[in-house]
Amino acid sequence: MAKSKKKKKKKSAAPAQGTAEKSKALAVADDSKPIKKRKAEPKTSIIERTSGVVDTVRQFLREVRVELSKVTWPTRKDTLASTSVVLIIVIIIAAFLGIVDLGLSKLMRLLLS
Repeated sequence: MAKSKKKKKKKSAAPAQGTAEKSKALAVADDSKPIKKRKAEPKTSIIERTSGVVDTVRQFLREVRVELSKVTWPTRKDTLASTSVVLIIVIIIAAFLGIVDLGLSKLMRLLLS
């Protein structure tokens, strides 16, 4: 406690304040940070803690199942169509980047030789 009061005195704005003003400043500083006291918690057994974790995991898995039942899954036809579009775009971009790389490498060889 003595340390915290010393630190708070150093933080005061004007060193030539009166004692009443200093006590007000300290009171305001003390009110802004209340002292937190921890309550003594009763110790729980390993079985109680484990059952709590198991219950939490079960609840999570139940919620996952409920959410997955709400999902609208694509049909096989939709999946194949989307996959083919992605593959075609990847091939086009790969060809474009290959051509650009080839052109830039030839240009660099011309400039450096």
